Amino acid sequence: MKNNKKAIIAFFASSLFLTACNSDDSSTIIEENTFGDAELYFDNGVNGDKLILGNSYTNSNGETLTINRFNYIISNVILIKADGTEYVYPKAKSYFVVSEEADLHTISLENIPAGDYVKVKFGLGVDNQRYLEGETAQQEFWNYAASHNLTWTWSTGYRFINFEGTFTPATAAKHEEPGTGAPGMYNFQIHQGSNTATDNYREITLNLPTTARVRKGDKPSIHIITDANKIADGTNKIVLKDNLNAAGTNASIMGGENLIKIAENTLQMFTVDHVHNGGGTQH
Repeated sequence: MKNNKKAIIAFFASSLFLTACNSDDSSTIIEENTFGDAELYFDNGVNGDKLILGNSYTNSNGETLTINRFNYIISNVILIKADGTEYVYPKAKSYFVVSEEADLHTISLENIPAGDYVKVKFGLGVDNQRYLEGETAQQEFWNYAASHNLTWTWSTGYRFINFEGTFTPATAAKHEEPGTGAPGMYNFQIHQGSNTATDNYREITLNLPTTARVRKGDKPSIHIITDANKIADGTNKIVLKDNLNAAGTNASIMGGENLIKIAENTLQMFTVDHVHNGGGTQH
């Protein structure tokens, strides 16, 4: 009887072991000519803190920013395998808006060839090739971007980033709060884009800490941290106080040398925090 019990226990133990092995193996098997989905989740932050609109954050320039808007355009997504093979997401469908105020954080990618991907590449903004195709070719996305305050006029193009709020400088500028002697609060707008002088579209390539496994029925979610602080406080330090208008009430950065500096800063703005394999939509 004891021997029978031992045999039964051994049988069930081996069955569980084989089931576990088969389950693990199935995650590594790539069926040819199959497709799956994936998603990029953009989690906006400020120098390690969660970005919450209306909250205040102090940068290394000593300026305290209260952020009221943070929207940007992601485009031209490419997934890359360990051997360097690239899957280029169809260009016509590869333009997206991330918006903190509209709670738009997830980019859904469909019908991706099954495979193991180790890098993701994407553009920040709209490339010249797409823009020069004309308004008719991109009317749908233009209207969508406009609804999220990510366009100027057609002749001046897209805003790649719309970053707005108020700030208090480290030292008094041209006005102080009445009766306090303290620096006053100013509005700021940073609108990044290309113009006739400079092409400020940039491409970012990020290594994934774990492989994103695209399979039929399995959707990996790539969790990307976006650090808004890098826009003015990255490799290049942009002091908002130094960009106040003649009236001394508003710092508006929408052109000139600062846009080139911001474009360089944005190359450091994104990092991959982790990858969820399986069901997706986990953050």
